[in-house]
Amino acid sequence: MKKIIKFLALALSLTLLLSACSTQQPRRQALDRQQAMTLAQKHTQMLTDGEYDALVEEFRPEIKGQLDSRTLSRAWRQMTQATGRYQSVHSMEYSDTDGVAVVLVKLKCENGGVALTLSYDAEGKLAGLWLNTAQLEEYQPQSTDSYTETEITVGEMGLKGILTMPKGADSYPVALLVQGSGQTDFNETIGPNRPFMEIAHRLAEKGIASVRVNKRFFQFQDMAAEETLTIYNEYMDDIYARIDWAKENVSDDVYIIGHSQGGMSAAKIALDNDVKGIVMMAGSIRGLEDIILDQNIAALEQMTDISRRDKQRMTRQIQAAVQQVKSLTADTGESILGAPASYWLSLKDLNRADILKNQLEIPVLIMQGTADFQVYYDKDYQYMQNELSGRDNIIFKEYEGLNHLFMPQALPGVIDTSEYMTPNHIPSQVTDDIAAFINGEK
Repeated sequence: MKKIIKFLALALSLTLLLSACSTQQPRRQALDRQQAMTLAQKHTQMLTDGEYDALVEEFRPEIKGQLDSRTLSRAWRQMTQATGRYQSVHSMEYSDTDGVAVVLVKLKCENGGVALTLSYDAEGKLAGLWLNTAQLEEYQPQSTDSYTETEITVGEMGLKGILTMPKGADSYPVALLVQGSGQTDFNETIGPNRPFMEIAHRLAEKGIASVRVNKRFFQFQDMAAEETLTIYNEYMDDIYARIDWAKENVSDDVYIIGHSQGGMSAAKIALDNDVKGIVMMAGSIRGLEDIILDQNIAALEQMTDISRRDKQRMTRQIQAAVQQVKSLTADTGESILGAPASYWLSLKDLNRADILKNQLEIPVLIMQGTADFQVYYDKDYQYMQNELSGRDNIIFKEYEGLNHLFMPQALPGVIDTSEYMTPNHIPSQVTDDIAAFINGEK
């Protein structure tokens, strides 16, 4: 059975952030390392053994009212559908974040790793649980005859990243790689694949530097619910800080390469900053809520174990939520399609169609794979071609048979993230086209 791609974190993301249940806690003395690690071992065992009812009882009272065992079970099942069956605990790390004890548990699965982040209040109650795909080994900067890599930290948050510098050049442009929705590392890792690493290395071989950085809530997952969520405190503010860092430390010739929601945000980023050009990889000018609706309908059509009547009922529920998003004019404090109203309101600032049509004069490269089941070739890419026709600064490139990661289809017909669990690579044509665009080649 193909699962429904139901919530915002699954809409365009390359990793899964599921069951992200957290509330802001009073700043008190955190549990010490031994206490937190003992609880984390217990709760990890509950999750992996399927003791969902018992695990829900371990949460703070206000979270238990929002989270049930069925939701927790679904989150774990969806994660292991992507990464394969759980095998063992790989590592555990403790930290004290403003009085909240946080334990990062990395789990080894058949086809990859899972990051299970558990946060605890001073009484030892669970204050948050996050699931994400993970690399089990830390990324090591690489060096070849063509480029060298350096670990960096950027912005007030101290976000970790990698600077990739070409060798043998006195000057070079710099590309900033911007991830899609969900909480991803600087390589935009999903399963065994690291698309941003591949792009960075290939660009360096063409004389282009690049900066890739963790998303804020990937590095600090326990902070995700501590303030009103918007696109700015989720990632846009950090991108703006990254642009300043790149200009100060690398080059004034800055280009934005945005993938998925990063592509949807690229025009607004360029409007607010002095950059030389943008690349939209699997981006869209449609609303995110419209894409979520299409994804859900496509997933429902694949289901064979629920009735037609239930499919119609679920479709109506999603359609109603989409209309609710479209009619928002003020922060109602409610959650719609898995994201707060504040987030949906902030997305309206992107205003992609108007910016690309009427406000942006810099070069724009729009790229799309024809086998993408998350951002659609016909509904998104072709729609942009029609809406943005006549704009001399915009170039369109399509790639036959490539999926959302700009990699060849691994599992034709599959419409969930298990498609990305096969080791794969971006064809050289994709990165050659990006390099030619940045280097001003026709």
